[in-house]
Amino acid sequence: MRISTDKIISLLFFVLSAFYLHQTYQIQVFSFDENAPFNAKTFPTFIAYFGMFLSILYVVLPERTPSKVDHKVLDYKSTLFLVVIATIYGFIILRAGFFLSTSLFLFFSYYFLGERRWIWMFVLSFPFVAFFMFLLHGLLDIYLRDPFLKMLGIIG
Repeated sequence: MRISTDKIISLLFFVLSAFYLHQTYQIQVFSFDENAPFNAKTFPTFIAYFGMFLSILYVVLPERTPSKVDHKVLDYKSTLFLVVIATIYGFIILRAGFFLSTSLFLFFSYYFLGERRWIWMFVLSFPFVAFFMFLLHGLLDIYLRDPFLKMLGIIG
């Protein structure tokens, strides 16, 4: 019996999701948010369980057609760039804040994926993150510590 590479990748994704689930239990929640129906742990925990569910489902269900991948056409360089900037994003999000680090992450991701229209890269990063930040902070009352916006006097 031969195990396909897709099933091996699914098992690796299960392990990654299980590790992510373990890390979600390390997230600190404010005391007034512990019994709230939606807090800082809710969505990451859902993502982890959903990833584990999908990966197990893919391993258990039979494959209809084995996939053939031509490794010559894959763009490993862009993938490596995305992994590097995602790692940098993880290191700078606490220091630079959600708005600046996420906007720059999206901007550089678009660039490394081949987008060269600067206006679209800007519009789909900075204003999009500003709108998302408004939804979180202004409408949902979810506080994200953001030193950059605090320095500008936008949030307190």
